Amino acid sequence: MSYECEDCGASFDTLSRLRLHDCAPDLPADESISHGDGLSEEDPFEDSSLDRQELEQDHPEVVGDLPDLYDDAREGDVSTLYRAIAEYERVLSNVARGDAPSGEDLLHDLQFAYYESFATGLDTAAQTDGWDVLVEFATAYDPREQDEFPEVSHVIANAIGRSVIRTRRGDSVDAIPADALAFLDAIPEYVNESHVAYEESYTYGWGIGHPEHSVADHLLALSEDESKFVKITLNTAFYVDQYAALDAFEAIVTDEDIASGTRSTLGMETDLTEFYFQAVADLETEELLGPHAPPYWDEDDDLTRVIDVDPDVKQRIRELAHETGVTETLPSDWALHDLETSSLSELMGRIGDSPEREL
Repeated sequence: MSYECEDCGASFDTLSRLRLHDCAPDLPADESISHGDGLSEEDPFEDSSLDRQELEQDHPEVVGDLPDLYDDAREGDVSTLYRAIAEYERVLSNVARGDAPSGEDLLHDLQFAYYESFATGLDTAAQTDGWDVLVEFATAYDPREQDEFPEVSHVIANAIGRSVIRTRRGDSVDAIPADALAFLDAIPEYVNESHVAYEESYTYGWGIGHPEHSVADHLLALSEDESKFVKITLNTAFYVDQYAALDAFEAIVTDEDIASGTRSTLGMETDLTEFYFQAVADLETEELLGPHAPPYWDEDDDLTRVIDVDPDVKQRIRELAHETGVTETLPSDWALHDLETSSLSELMGRIGDSPEREL
């Protein structure tokens, strides 16, 4: 299959080559653009269709061809998705570089305006045409190959996450393309925890035990610098395959470098080892979140929120807790959920004691 650039008519053998071929004119930096109301106080993951329409009306110079491509892309038309994602990348990149004045508010609004619809469109295309569609996008927008982070990665990661979970539950971990897991794994290396794509990367945990891509090895490699990603991903892995997850968990909590590290959350320092034990705290309770699933995906209601932890797995967790000294702050009859509540109680206590609470 060949891909043709609509601006200059050049043809390319792969989507990657088309993407790297940039002949579209940039938006003039001095072009006057009116700005709307800015950030919304509502949940950013709620339906954004109204925000999209307002953006298209207020910033026609910025959104380019996205309004014309929107409907077919949302329905999963593959040829339109190629164009829509490329145009979306161009639009977001222009705003992120400052080529379209209006600041971070406009970038935030654009990130969410097409997020759900384009991710759903990619997911629809994948359900129709298989993994090849998503792998092609993952390859074309691979940050490690380009040494930069594509602005549309949150959309691609969302669609990949849906297929990873669906494939793991309906087929096997072996059926998940290694390239899909590699795409998710790369995200924490390029963006910080507040970036919209960072949350999408947690679906990586569903790939635990993959024969060609070692999720466990990658989590250990990132465990010093990306503790939030590793903890949430590891928690998800326990829901998927508690035995493979236990091996990864043990490697992390017994690592000497981890033993000397700390993580700061809202001004509270936590030993990294203790922090990682929180990854197993919610396995037997519905009070916490359960395995991670992509935003906007309605099939996440079917996911198991509580699992039967194998007695041998539980016993090994208890042994590791004693060996690493984590149990020193726990009651003598502690259960898995105490590994989380001890830290939460301390944090809530500090919030409750704060004089700012009365303001």
